[in-house]
Amino acid sequence: MFKPDQEISKTKKKLKPEPEDITHDFFFRRKVIVFQRKKGYRFSIDAPLLAHFLPTCPKSEALEIGTGCGIIAMLALYKKKFSHIYGLEIQDQLSTLSEINARNNHFSRSFTAIRGDFNHVYNDFKGLSWIFSNPPFLRLNQGRVSLNQEIRISKSEEKLNLKIMLEKTFFILGQRGTLCLIYPYSRFKELTELSADIGFKIKKIQIVFSFNHGKPERFLIQLSKNKASMKEVRPLVIFKKKGVYTKEMEMILSG
Repeated sequence: MFKPDQEISKTKKKLKPEPEDITHDFFFRRKVIVFQRKKGYRFSIDAPLLAHFLPTCPKSEALEIGTGCGIIAMLALYKKKFSHIYGLEIQDQLSTLSEINARNNHFSRSFTAIRGDFNHVYNDFKGLSWIFSNPPFLRLNQGRVSLNQEIRISKSEEKLNLKIMLEKTFFILGQRGTLCLIYPYSRFKELTELSADIGFKIKKIQIVFSFNHGKPERFLIQLSKNKASMKEVRPLVIFKKKGVYTKEMEMILSG
């Protein structure tokens, strides 16, 4: 089993949030429970989308950059996508939540919550074949900046920007390594151009629409260090009408 450098600090269990600040959600017909903070960063539809998009490699370990409360890792582990996931998170309370969620879903042996800044500890994960992330997506000084630090760090590039993340993941991935991301479609051109400049090849891509006749809002992408022919997956539409999921989206949410 891959073991990151011991200097990376593990989650501090004494930082458990107060119960009144916690809500919970169920996934996969109530087989996965996810706790999150009521007033902190709360996951979006991006989490189950990325968990579904991830390849199934049950004998491989993976790193998640910015695991937050661990929702993507929990869903991926339930579906046996990987044998073990290292959830790297820079924020203490979120990292603690990911550990709580792993314990409540019986994934303590297959999930390791690690408190650390990817900018400083990335080299300790060198050699892994799989990395995935729902990374901070707002450029600095773009849009309305949240006064809540937890939300701001999770959503904006205050601590980690796209170019640096791509460069450092390319450096630490093994020879046949792969990176999976979900990102706003508004940054599609930027991400694909940066990836090509760094040396990544696009292996798989899927565009996501909220409604059938709307504009693309997100995209899921699998980047490889190895030569690969690009596979474009049929676009995903989330809603058939306001408040009603499409059958494909219902299948994703039900596991």
